Amino acid sequence: MSTCHWCHVMAHESFEDEQVAAYLNEYYVAVKVDREERPDIDHIYMMYCQAITGEGGWPLTVIMTPDGHPFFAGTYFPKHARYGRPGLLDILKGLREKWDQDRDRLVAASADMTRRIQPIFQSTPGVFDEVKAIHQAAEHLGRTFDPHYGGFGDAPKFPSFHQLLFLLRYHRFTGENDALLMVQRTLDGIMRGGISDHVGGGLARYSTDAYWTVPHFEKMLYDNALAVIAFTEAYQQTGAAAYERYVRRILEYVDREMTSPEGAFYAAQDADSEGQEGRFYVWRPDDVAAAIGEREAQRYCRFYDITEEGNFEGYNVPNYTNTDVAEFAAAEGMEVDALWAWLDEQSERLYEWRKHRVPPGTDDKMLTAWNALMIAALAKAGAVYGEEGYVRTAVRAARAVEELLVRREDGRLLARYRDGEAGIPAYADDHAYLVWAYIELYQSTQDVFYLSRAIHWQKRLDELFWDEEEGGYFLAGTDAESLIAKPKSVYDGATPSANSVTAYNLIRLYAITGVAAYAERLEDVIDAFGLSLEAAPMESLFMVLALLLRQVGNAEVVAVTGGDTRTLSAMVSAFHRSYLPEAVLLTPEARPEERDNYPPVGDGAALYVCRNFKCDRPDTDWLRAIEQLALAPPRLT
Repeated sequence: MSTCHWCHVMAHESFEDEQVAAYLNEYYVAVKVDREERPDIDHIYMMYCQAITGEGGWPLTVIMTPDGHPFFAGTYFPKHARYGRPGLLDILKGLREKWDQDRDRLVAASADMTRRIQPIFQSTPGVFDEVKAIHQAAEHLGRTFDPHYGGFGDAPKFPSFHQLLFLLRYHRFTGENDALLMVQRTLDGIMRGGISDHVGGGLARYSTDAYWTVPHFEKMLYDNALAVIAFTEAYQQTGAAAYERYVRRILEYVDREMTSPEGAFYAAQDADSEGQEGRFYVWRPDDVAAAIGEREAQRYCRFYDITEEGNFEGYNVPNYTNTDVAEFAAAEGMEVDALWAWLDEQSERLYEWRKHRVPPGTDDKMLTAWNALMIAALAKAGAVYGEEGYVRTAVRAARAVEELLVRREDGRLLARYRDGEAGIPAYADDHAYLVWAYIELYQSTQDVFYLSRAIHWQKRLDELFWDEEEGGYFLAGTDAESLIAKPKSVYDGATPSANSVTAYNLIRLYAITGVAAYAERLEDVIDAFGLSLEAAPMESLFMVLALLLRQVGNAEVVAVTGGDTRTLSAMVSAFHRSYLPEAVLLTPEARPEERDNYPPVGDGAALYVCRNFKCDRPDTDWLRAIEQLALAPPRLT
């Protein structure tokens, strides 16, 4: 995990230390695992760490028997005891003595613990009240919501965009305005806060405070992808121009800093440079003046709260949390749009000046799952904002994934590509996110090729990861190496789980294709985790999002154009301008066996709107039909 700050600290303090290295090499076999490449290994031993210590995190330090059974776990340890934490050397010496003196007991205890934690990795089948779980999840978010700055809970604050995607749908299907207000307050806090890089675009992984001001400065591809999706859906719902502007800034950053020559996307950027966390991103007023001139700097610093006192170790993380943009513009004698144009011009100059600093490292490995998330985000943003360039970038990235990360001899999807080499059999997440990406590409282009790729990768997901005995998808495939457990999860962490995303994908595939097998598999997925969803729906919000869509029912919007591509493009644009999460757009080509059910109407274009297994009469006023859909959401009963 190249962007993990405390991993770097521990590596420098301990693993690069000659005394520690010598002791490890003499008495232990040291193995370093990139948890982004091997989430299966990370998941197993993280769950063990949490089970025996009550906490987890990275770096994750595990000591185990030669057969992989752990008997010690923790997170960060300095070389010598400090910060109230034991020293790594003391731990290593103490455990070595126990191993020499009482090895049989350690081996037996580690094997027993491995047996005892097995239920953590299994399905939790059961029947539950889906509507109750949906309301329970929304009520939990309401209780933990920060009404002042947005977000949920106290510091540190993570964006957790899948929470907002759920709340947007909950608002649409219940009319509950508090759900929308929580989304807007949170997005506004993120957009205004220092968690966003106002100079270079993009956003950091989380805020160390409750105000979104001082981030942990690492930038992850998945956070930026999910941000694009959440802000874009909020734009569909509200029409807020600020959300569109923010998305465009993120995608500018991804284009110029996170895109490989092949067209795929890099994984992350580090928080540290020059031995300091955030050094690359922070400013003093004199830095700003040196970059853009004294007069411009005064206005820029007032807007972005850059002061002599600073807000981070004597420096400043730019933010406009407490700036009223309209009032500021009026005080400067400017229109709001003119102010933003001026700010963007100065930010570009600061960006160029910042290039002379030592940049943080870029983790240039390309992960299938995270690439798929960004492909989905680009496809959605391209459709909503009418930016064909975003869709072309998504198509190019999807082509790169298929060319670089699919094994030629057997078509096996791989998880990681770097420096000309692809490897590691892909996980359920990789497949689920790739299906999501192709569905979004189909929705934005109506090209059935992308639908066929979604169907293909869903089939591979079913073949390699489905648990035939208890249901649900394992994290690793049937062809993966044997570990001490087979993880299977519905828990949504920084990114939603494979099972949650697949439930969402299956609803949409069923709506687009009409193939009943997708609905049946959806039923099986939900049943596999029924007890978990009943006990703690807030921990699986993306799955609850899928439950919500299942409860209100799909709307299939079939566009018939007689081959007129220009009109089809206009229909796609009009459809995506509206917030219609319950609806999918398709052409008769998506259902070739049912093509005759959607005959053209004269020489003009028409829409068939189908709900609850029946279709309305074709409407040649297709703009009106889309507007009516937007104005009449289905209600959760």
